[in-house]
Amino acid sequence: MLKSNSTHLFKFAFLILLSCALALPVSAQSRLETLVGNGGILLHSPNGEVLASINPERELVPASLVKIPLAQVALTALGERFRFETHFYQNSSGDLMVRGLGDPFLVSEEVARITDILAQRGIQQIHRLVMDDSAFEPEPRLPQEQGTDPYAARNSALAVNFNTVNLGWTTSGTLTSAEPQTPLTDVARKLGAQLSHGEPQRINLGDDPLVGLKQAQQLFNHFLVSSGIIITDTNFYHESLTDEWSLFYKHRSSRSLQDNLNGMLRYSNNFIANQLFLTLGAQEKSYPTSIDMARVILQQQLNELYGNNFGIDPQLLLMTEGSGLSRDQRTTASGLMHVLKVFEPYADFLPEVNGVLRKSGTLTGVYNFAGYIAGSDGLYPFVILTNQASNNRAEILQSLKRLVD
Repeated sequence: MLKSNSTHLFKFAFLILLSCALALPVSAQSRLETLVGNGGILLHSPNGEVLASINPERELVPASLVKIPLAQVALTALGERFRFETHFYQNSSGDLMVRGLGDPFLVSEEVARITDILAQRGIQQIHRLVMDDSAFEPEPRLPQEQGTDPYAARNSALAVNFNTVNLGWTTSGTLTSAEPQTPLTDVARKLGAQLSHGEPQRINLGDDPLVGLKQAQQLFNHFLVSSGIIITDTNFYHESLTDEWSLFYKHRSSRSLQDNLNGMLRYSNNFIANQLFLTLGAQEKSYPTSIDMARVILQQQLNELYGNNFGIDPQLLLMTEGSGLSRDQRTTASGLMHVLKVFEPYADFLPEVNGVLRKSGTLTGVYNFAGYIAGSDGLYPFVILTNQASNNRAEILQSLKRLVD
């Protein structure tokens, strides 16, 4: 792939900085090289001086470190005042449609707030409650971990509680909801029946999109009734918006975009990440959105934020989705260092651990850190990328901290 002049200038500037680097003591350099193995590291001072550098141009799997540029893309493309919406429609038959637009934080408390508002706006009775998830393409082809863990939840335009249920058991072994704000629905009971009772556990709702929609319908049913609204037909209905429906209410989430980004970065939440990623695709042509549309917007924004070929060049950053689960994505320590320098105004979005603002990136055989070490004279951006069986990133980070201290 031919690179633009600006890309060559970026790399030339990096090499100049590298030539001016403070040399590590031989023993420390040797130890770091052993720990890094199949990896790459960089540490810069606040003014851009290179303090440590090993394999800065090696292409490696970033894993969840891609959530850092995703956060800045979301702030730029969606706007800092952006809030997710969920729309409610009525038809002449007295039905109510819930049209999801990807809100990651459509949690029980938010659903209860919505149903109270619907009651306040005059809804007293509905015939059918209809679920509409057509704002996202059906069966989005996004990478997913296997199993029941909550971080493997599938993405959907309409999902409640991160497409998971939190289950617990009483001392007598009776299945119950493990969170007081959420009722035990029929969907949750069926999933719980497949588990051995014991400690509370949050599990995802599986690969079948209808299971997630049924959970959403049952949760809305519960809170509509709690808000005093009568439902005459409680069966499950799944339809897409047509001209027969009239908009009744647009609900703007109580969570800001920053709330979503904090949740994504602090807990490395893959569900939030790809809800944001898919939502990017609607910003140019509205809904329904698709992975292909989202990828175009993502890569355009990366190019505008960080420079030519960011988003498509593995020597800089090749990024095709938001969670970091794809092993086809690539970056280098030098490419990600450039991202960190542009991202620095939002550094405090990253979780703070022992005086370090950092994001981790973890897959089997992938152990990464990136962020900022706080020094007396400012923030020291660092990148640790290791794609190997041994997880040495914590020891590498301690070595870099000693250089700052």
